[in-house]
Amino acid sequence: MRKFFLVIYLLSLGTLAWAQTAPSLGAAQSFAVLGASTVTNTGPSIISGDLGVSPGTSCTGFPAPCTGGPGTVNGTIYTGAGSLAGTAESAALVAYGDLVAEPCGTNLTGMILGTSAGAVTLSPGVYCFPATSAQLTGTLTLDGNGVYVFQIGSTLTTASNSSVVLANGATAGNVFWQVGSSATLGTDTVFAGSLLALTSDTVTTGTSVTGRVFALNGAVTLDSNAITAAASGSGGGAGGGGQQCSDFTTGGGFIAGPSGGKATFGFEAGCKCDNQDQDKDQGRTLRGEVVYHDHGIDLRMKSTSVTAYLEKGTNSRRIQGTAEINGRDGAYQLDVSDNESAPSTFAIRLSTGYSASGEIKGGYIEIHKCCSDNHDNDDADKDCRQFGKDKNHLDGNRKD
Repeated sequence: MRKFFLVIYLLSLGTLAWAQTAPSLGAAQSFAVLGASTVTNTGPSIISGDLGVSPGTSCTGFPAPCTGGPGTVNGTIYTGAGSLAGTAESAALVAYGDLVAEPCGTNLTGMILGTSAGAVTLSPGVYCFPATSAQLTGTLTLDGNGVYVFQIGSTLTTASNSSVVLANGATAGNVFWQVGSSATLGTDTVFAGSLLALTSDTVTTGTSVTGRVFALNGAVTLDSNAITAAASGSGGGAGGGGQQCSDFTTGGGFIAGPSGGKATFGFEAGCKCDNQDQDKDQGRTLRGEVVYHDHGIDLRMKSTSVTAYLEKGTNSRRIQGTAEINGRDGAYQLDVSDNESAPSTFAIRLSTGYSASGEIKGGYIEIHKCCSDNHDNDDADKDCRQFGKDKNHLDGNRKD
């Protein structure tokens, strides 16, 4: 009898291990965007990785062999079944089948990711919405090193400003979304993982993806997005959102508040990158502080934690966490941009329902790279700063 139960136990362990194995993407591994019929783009999208169309040959809004346009591809563009896109399409279909075959570990039917109790913070595993759709609203945190598989029977939709945060070793390369029909990522979503939709994908304005966007039988539609292919098991770390946290952002100044009055802000957020505090076993530490005051309605917010620092694109970051808002506990989310050729922008959303956004009227926002140990390259380090050395920006005054 003991041997019988031992055999069952070992078989169970084997099943659990298999259920959380990442599928091989094969030839599709290098692709950030892959569409079956067409890939269309509006706006200055940046694709970091290969882009492909197969068996179709049409792609618009990107350089040749596409029609040309505002989008850029830091990789190779392949079109047609006879190109590498055809091989990648076949590999992606195999990976999709492997994801469908994974045994469901937790049924989330009826729950909203990022909002419903039991679907806000998840550990590695296989989560399913069999024969139904899935929604992401707010912030979904994937917590821990391992493979995450989401099996969705029909559609996947994300609400505007929603986020997927990777924590404690979770990586974008180990997150997979199998969608039975089509996926729509709402405006300004920060998304992580490889998205394999059986039909089509629509990625709306301002959304960023660290992972992949694949439409296996239809079109991929993009609009002013940043999509970065994640290597298997890579990304994640302290910053969340799929990237290793490798910089920090500071800012101080004011925008026009919703009431028409001045709304002042100051913040610093990102990863501790002082070289003397780094050791071989310590990743960069997420930290920061945010203050905000809408003088028109005397609304005051001061952060009590920074829980996520997400890269939305080369010049944009999302910062979110908990806060004290007029003396009460709450939460905040900032979207900030450090624009070189246009005014920088600042947007804030609070759990109270308050929101404000606009170009900064005075002050600055700046994304800082971490200083290196190599002092032989002073030019490379001339613009770098040490996190937390100067906090004058927290009252809106910059000190250089």
